[in-house]
Amino acid sequence: MEVEQPLAVDSAAAPRRHRLHPTLPRQRGRATSLPSLQAGKGVLRRRLLLAAPLLALPARVARAQRWPGGSVRIVSPFTPGGANDLLGRFAAAVLGSAFGVPFVVENRPGAGGNPAMELVARAAPDGRTLVVAAGAAAVNQTLHRGLTFDLLRDFAPVTLLGVVANVLAVHPSLPVQDVDDFVAFARAAQGGITYGSAGIGTIPHLAMALFLRAVGAEGVHVPYRGSAPAVTDLVAGRIQALFENLPPLAGQMRSGGVRALGISTAQRHPDWPDLPTVAEAVPLPRFEVTAWQSLLAPAGTPPEIVEAMAAAIRAALAAEEGRAAIRRIGALPRPLSPREMRGFLYAEVAKWAEAVRLSGATVE
Repeated sequence: MEVEQPLAVDSAAAPRRHRLHPTLPRQRGRATSLPSLQAGKGVLRRRLLLAAPLLALPARVARAQRWPGGSVRIVSPFTPGGANDLLGRFAAAVLGSAFGVPFVVENRPGAGGNPAMELVARAAPDGRTLVVAAGAAAVNQTLHRGLTFDLLRDFAPVTLLGVVANVLAVHPSLPVQDVDDFVAFARAAQGGITYGSAGIGTIPHLAMALFLRAVGAEGVHVPYRGSAPAVTDLVAGRIQALFENLPPLAGQMRSGGVRALGISTAQRHPDWPDLPTVAEAVPLPRFEVTAWQSLLAPAGTPPEIVEAMAAAIRAALAAEEGRAAIRRIGALPRPLSPREMRGFLYAEVAKWAEAVRLSGATVE
């Protein structure tokens, strides 16, 4: 497997300045790879109904072997209703059917997911405790000082459950129609463009910091407490631009509330085929920024258990129903073997370490 390398930037050619907006307080706290979806019961119910077909899917997965011990808990480090939680429930349904024991999702949100990750890192490696690790886990390795666990040392990778694209979007009043226009506008902007994100150290924040650094532009960062207020202020014209996960932006993209310029995946998104990738527009061939969700076990979990889980997920995603279920959640399926998943984690930790360093973001 070819491992993605961190985005290379020319430090001599690109300014370093990415200031916090002077009128807004600095925010300390969690960094999350997906927006904090504080959905009401009605919204949560609708999202779970969208995912409901996946509950019938695992019947097609062979009941390959007996599972050691009793029920298995899958820890989600975020609130119910978001992509992390729903992909965890997808995995629980698939694995529960495959192995004939209950796999139960347990939500433990807070502090950017670090307490939940630590809980699983310290759990017995017996196949009965798993975690749905998000892209934030790779960011947090550098962003948060004093972590008591190591993503690369303390976990046994199982597979990648899904990836969520980020979109570069601007307020429609900006005189830009594509990524090239935006680069020229950002370079010429006195004092830098004003861009928002879901918070300091979130993947959308770091994606913009990386992008501006690479193209030689400056930016003033306006951190929010979640994606929803950031998108709201972009629509209102209080900020000029942002990178954001596709699901929270899709409605405004369709209605014209924001103008989407490019998508951060390596290939165009199947649901948005006319939206070019960022890498198509500017000479950044390795610019790929996604919010991802993965399944990990504690280090030392028997390899046969890890391989069996990965095979069950892979079998489910080989079926059109499985792929469609992931798409309804707002993600794209990208199953990896345990070995491939380990290489992916190493590349992500390295990439986001560079991004955190360039942005200057830290959380005590």
